[in-house]
Amino acid sequence: MSMARRALACCLLLAKPDRCGAECAVDLLQRKLDLELSAPSVPHVLMIVADDLGWADLRSRRRAETAQEAQGWAETHTPNLDKLRAEGVSLERHYTTSSSPPSRCSLWSGRLPTHVTHGDLSVNHQMLWNKKDNNSGFDGIPRGMTGLGTKLKEAGYETHYVGKWDAGWATPEHTPLGRGFDSFLGFLQAENDYWSKDRGPLKYLLDICLNKFKDFSFYNATYRGGVTAQMSTELGCNATLMRGKPFTPMGCDMDNRSECLPETCYEEAMFLQHAKRIVQNHDKTKPLFLTFAHHLPHSPVSVPWSYMKKLEELVVATGVPHTVPWTTKRKIHAASLLYLDAMVGDLVQTFQEQGMYENTLLVFLSDNGAAANLRQSAHNYPLKGGKYADWEGGLRTNAFISGGFVPPEHRGKQFSGIFHIADWYATLCDLAGVDHVDHKSAEANKYLEQQGLPVMPPVDSRPQWRHLLDGSNARPDPLQLSEKTVLRWPYKLVTGSHKGSFWPGPVWPNCSTTDPVEANLDAFGRDEPVFNESEMRRRTFVEDCGAGCLFDVDRDPRELTNLATDPNHSALLAAMQDELTALNAKNLQA
Repeated sequence: MSMARRALACCLLLAKPDRCGAECAVDLLQRKLDLELSAPSVPHVLMIVADDLGWADLRSRRRAETAQEAQGWAETHTPNLDKLRAEGVSLERHYTTSSSPPSRCSLWSGRLPTHVTHGDLSVNHQMLWNKKDNNSGFDGIPRGMTGLGTKLKEAGYETHYVGKWDAGWATPEHTPLGRGFDSFLGFLQAENDYWSKDRGPLKYLLDICLNKFKDFSFYNATYRGGVTAQMSTELGCNATLMRGKPFTPMGCDMDNRSECLPETCYEEAMFLQHAKRIVQNHDKTKPLFLTFAHHLPHSPVSVPWSYMKKLEELVVATGVPHTVPWTTKRKIHAASLLYLDAMVGDLVQTFQEQGMYENTLLVFLSDNGAAANLRQSAHNYPLKGGKYADWEGGLRTNAFISGGFVPPEHRGKQFSGIFHIADWYATLCDLAGVDHVDHKSAEANKYLEQQGLPVMPPVDSRPQWRHLLDGSNARPDPLQLSEKTVLRWPYKLVTGSHKGSFWPGPVWPNCSTTDPVEANLDAFGRDEPVFNESEMRRRTFVEDCGAGCLFDVDRDPRELTNLATDPNHSALLAAMQDELTALNAKNLQA
């Protein structure tokens, strides 16, 4: 028995009996001791990935100093997430890329996005293949890289993935099963319909399967394929109700809105049932790595009707007047946050019921900022911009750690060091007792070099557990956030043009909002503009920084003051421009 466990045993045996009597107290202490002594020596890890969660999408990020701020606070209800954040360590400078696929590839490979993908990935690009390069010739994580799931399996973890993947699916090796997960229930693309699980209504994006692919799959050691009718029923949904029908955001038949699916057919509800079963059936002597990558609150914004009603009741109970009319999409978005929050609370409760929570590290993060456009009706107040742009609203995301594994003396604190989404790779490897070096890719690079093919960059991830606890900054050196942007704390250089360059208010959008819009149609991986160039730039709020806009994001987190024109910062501007050029020279080659 380890010294720590001996100490725990002594503490339990010396504890005072409670009001149920000495015999009851001894029995309770014995059961607690049995649970602790049978627990693995490394923590269970529950990683929760929210999809396009905005900076203002947690109520604990909201303020109520003005009438509109009070209304935004009243519309946002995330009690479970706020409690978990308050009980853990909040990462105040958690950086990602401004869109989902590069961020997710970074998370699972431990590389910076520019070292693992060829720019942004669309649903169509992920099926493309450069036949001259069978390693990096696909979008998604190169086949020769070792996934985080594989690393934790080496440490003895059972690994399971539930939800959205969106990190490449051109070959089986690109899927979660090929990245070290024992099982996968979810969808592979950027989005699907929350009710029908296909892409039928998503006419703005036409994939190479003509949107006929039902993107809802289950993989494990014995089965790899679509979710069958029997599987669907076991997850709580009679799948025969869904065939060939388009649904409203609340799950009602588009042609007969009085006919609605049961809420158990909502995709996130089915995910939750599966995740809970994984926890309930888990062998508690083994460490568990469970990733729940939610679809929420990503478009197409949908939510069960009952949560619309719950939200309305909660908002009325605040007593805050609605000075700005509540748009339907904004209401659906707020209800989806309430649903997401309830799911996280339910899953945490399952860990607690199984006696696993005290030895669990809960990691919560968003893959990028909210999409600040009318299709999704989300925003990142008070930060500038959102998804698809390198402003703080697109790159700086909500993240925190919580759970019983977090030392009590560090709970309730904020961490202000720079933490990149790639750093979870080395951090979790470090906690699991395995090194984070990718030996497989290093060996594969020898062959690639001989063949004159692009080699794979090493792992960029840095172990941050010690820094999370002592508050130190593990990344004081330049950090490449994209091919256009570099951060050298506290300064950030942004180059080139970016959509969504505006500051939304605390209640956005409202009835008079007409822009920004999504101005492109994606057909077979090719963007087709809806408007001419000047109209597109105007309606998508494009701002062009050219060779560089410079900000002190510590003093100026809203990026209001461009220091590039200040002579006192000219030397710093030139140095950071040179740094970005040098960093881009090391990007993954297509």
